[in-house]
Amino acid sequence: MASGDIQEVYNDDTPKVLLCGPHRGGKTSILKVVFQKMSPHETLFFETTPKVEVTSVARNALVRFKVLDFPGFTTFDESSDHIVLFNKTGAVVFVIDAQEEPYTEALGRASKMIETAHRINPKISFDILIHKVDGDQFFSEDHKTEIMKDIQAKLTEELSDKVDAHIAYYCTSIYDHTIFEAFSKVVQRLIPQLPYLEQSLDLLITNSRMEKAFLFDVVSKVYIASDPQPVDLQSYELCSDMIDVVIDVSCIYGLAEDGNSIASSIACDAKSSCIIHLNNGTLLYLREVDRCLALVCILREENFDRQHLLDYNIGVFKEALTEIFRVSQKPSDGSSTQ
Repeated sequence: MASGDIQEVYNDDTPKVLLCGPHRGGKTSILKVVFQKMSPHETLFFETTPKVEVTSVARNALVRFKVLDFPGFTTFDESSDHIVLFNKTGAVVFVIDAQEEPYTEALGRASKMIETAHRINPKISFDILIHKVDGDQFFSEDHKTEIMKDIQAKLTEELSDKVDAHIAYYCTSIYDHTIFEAFSKVVQRLIPQLPYLEQSLDLLITNSRMEKAFLFDVVSKVYIASDPQPVDLQSYELCSDMIDVVIDVSCIYGLAEDGNSIASSIACDAKSSCIIHLNNGTLLYLREVDRCLALVCILREENFDRQHLLDYNIGVFKEALTEIFRVSQKPSDGSSTQ
């Protein structure tokens, strides 16, 4: 990547994510599935990425970042170009192909990159995606956990006495919700206002007798915040599937077939909502709260007896969200942000 290209990519303060890893590891497929609504099966015949590709995501004041997809095993060093690169980076996502054991070369490359990036910019967060855990050999959750623990132990040993970086590990596949859940965590760390969002959601569920609440980017199904209670994958899957239902129904009634247009069209109606009753005594309640942002809540059916109060509380949450937007859009004092 030439110096001019870097300057062009980094001429603003948009948060950046570097997506790195071996050839044929699944990096480009991840981007297409998560951010361009491509079917996983459509990604099977992708060619390898020959040069850095930039994906811009800009929905609103909170969901705004760029992902740089690097060709397999790009070498990073402390050259002036890479110093510029890492100083403008918020997160590094390193993809390891779980089907390519014993991972020796991938882990060696990951270790060197983390060491270099952390030395240049200690604020960078690192995420290791142990990807393609969808073959016959990964039928057991215990096996996936075993592989993740093994990779974590080896990388920790590689980095011992070198850097003290924050590294998160995820087992992922483009054929289920795991890749969306993992990228949700990556995106959340790019949002400085996350603590305020979590606090607002915590107040909402407490005062509305909810079980759980997620704030979703409608287009990608990445959740940019949830209340502080631990997230279990099943709850996330239910809420994510509800987004699909709303979009599919919108398609039936004549909106554009493009996912971005659908989300934008739905988001234009501030009163858009949807209720799905489950057979276990709970229900899902979706409300649009801003452009391409939807609040999806899980609550017991008996706690839905006063919907007008629930809607009032959601209205208060929307006001808080508007204030967070307003503050985040204020001009900075001249200091650069990640």
